Amino acid sequence: MSETRQKDRAMRQDAWTTEDDEILAEIVLKHIKQGSTQLAGFNEAARRLGRTAAACGFRWNACVRKQQRYRIELAKEERKKNKSQRVQAQLEGGDADHPTATLMTWAQVLRFLRQEKNTAQEWASRWRSTERQLNEWKAKYEALEADYKRVCEELRELKSTHDAITRDYKALLEIMERARKAALLDDDLIGPKFAEGFMYRIDEYGNLERITTGERMEQAE
Repeated sequence: MSETRQKDRAMRQDAWTTEDDEILAEIVLKHIKQGSTQLAGFNEAARRLGRTAAACGFRWNACVRKQQRYRIELAKEERKKNKSQRVQAQLEGGDADHPTATLMTWAQVLRFLRQEKNTAQEWASRWRSTERQLNEWKAKYEALEADYKRVCEELRELKSTHDAITRDYKALLEIMERARKAALLDDDLIGPKFAEGFMYRIDEYGNLERITTGERMEQAE
């Protein structure tokens, strides 16, 4: 740990010069062209300039990158071009200059393409199977939704019927209560003996009418 701190203290602490910025830019752009990382470029620039990699990274992001936008785009284009050339060289027989290059024969290329075809067919089969399952679940959902609507409609009808029965029941109770009170009133006014000659009927509007014995006999005739 002490050695690392001593090395950090030994690093340059002076201000960045135009020459330092140019060296940093050249190194980072070289790594971009080669398909490497900017971190690798900062490490190389740190060794070259006698500064820390963190200082190089901060200088690049804070200042140099903004000044080198056009060159960065050119470096990225060159990286794409180099990558395409390496792939083409591998397919045609290998690129000896590239350390990761591998030799591929036409038989290997065809085998690779067949494998890709089989993979694509497998994924297509899975897709069709998933699509069928989706359609099945969709049909089940639509059937359940139709059942739900039907049950809701039946529930509304039952509720309406229940409300009608409840109203009729309450009306019947009210009529019976009025009849009871009317009978009690007859007993009080004319006595039980004469009240026995009265009966009641309900008209079409739900009102009570008292019927005498004579009226009952007339209706019977």
